[in-house]
Amino acid sequence: MSLIVLIGAQAVGKMTVGKELEKQIDGKLLYNHQTIDLYANFLGYTQETFRLSDLTRRELFKSFVLNKNNNVTEAIIFTIMIGFSEAYDRQFLKEIAAIFLDAGEEVYFVELVTDLETRIQRNVGDDRLAAKPSKRDIAFSHHELITSNEKWRLVSLPNELATLEPRAKTLIIDNTQLSPVETATKIKETFDL
Repeated sequence: MSLIVLIGAQAVGKMTVGKELEKQIDGKLLYNHQTIDLYANFLGYTQETFRLSDLTRRELFKSFVLNKNNNVTEAIIFTIMIGFSEAYDRQFLKEIAAIFLDAGEEVYFVELVTDLETRIQRNVGDDRLAAKPSKRDIAFSHHELITSNEKWRLVSLPNELATLEPRAKTLIIDNTQLSPVETATKIKETFDL
């Protein structure tokens, strides 16, 4: 049983890679916006929405670990954007990893990186827009992508992921020129999933 965390900036391809990885392993995808949009549908994109989203994720992960004999899958593939300069984001990543690691389960941090121009192109992809209602306002989504890139450090420093949680296995993939299938295959093969 394991937690595979796909980390990266907006439109780097986390959800798309997660969907492909879901086809290759015994895992189910929980992409970031599934819990955010659940609450935003009622509360808007507020701090309370993000608090409840994080709480839901933690509780799901705890239940997954506690009920492993009854789970319908061996792994959760979870996507998230981490502001590596933000203490809250780093702490959240450590906390969700600890839920699994403290129970003797595996955790994999996979950081996807690509250049800004590629992310801008991917930001308007049909699958992304279909799955994420907040991204359908193209002008807003584009602005958010650009400003968050300026506001936060969305790419880890060398060895930062490994240092953040030494018990987790880590991998960084530049998926600019890789298809989602190639990227998912690389994850599967690297970790022998």
